[in-house]
Amino acid sequence: MRVLLAGIVVASVVSAATAAAPPITADGWGELKVGMQAREAIRRFGLNEAASIPGEDSCRQFASTAQPELIVMTVDGRVARLSLYRPSPLRTDRGFTIGDREAAIRKAYGPGLKVEAHAYDDKPAHYLTFWTKPGKRGVRYETDMKGKVNAIHAGGPEIQFIEGCL
Repeated sequence: MRVLLAGIVVASVVSAATAAAPPITADGWGELKVGMQAREAIRRFGLNEAASIPGEDSCRQFASTAQPELIVMTVDGRVARLSLYRPSPLRTDRGFTIGDREAAIRKAYGPGLKVEAHAYDDKPAHYLTFWTKPGKRGVRYETDMKGKVNAIHAGGPEIQFIEGCL
């Protein structure tokens, strides 16, 4: 009985923490802001340099120790974009995450959503981009051939980088 109650308490705490997580927006994730210095982001948000994904020195990607599914890209020493590539409790400010349907995203964003063919996947895979500040800040969803989101990028013009830092 004690083990069951402990499990319920832990599940409740995890659910509450997930529910309280800020959304991913074109401007960042909570206090992790697009444009902030990479050094500060690494120090404050548990970005793990050891987990850095190889790339050019001017462009680096870091895994978050606090939210391992969140990848933070820095360009020229500043946070440029945030990405999700796998299922996560994190959601965009419109409530979307990995696995959601393209049709729902199109409906939520309406005619302001830019729809482009995917560079690597066959139709009907797409890039769905919504700019909050045209060409400067936005959110991009990548969908697969089944019409489901398989990547989300938020931030500056770097959301258009197809192969990360490469």
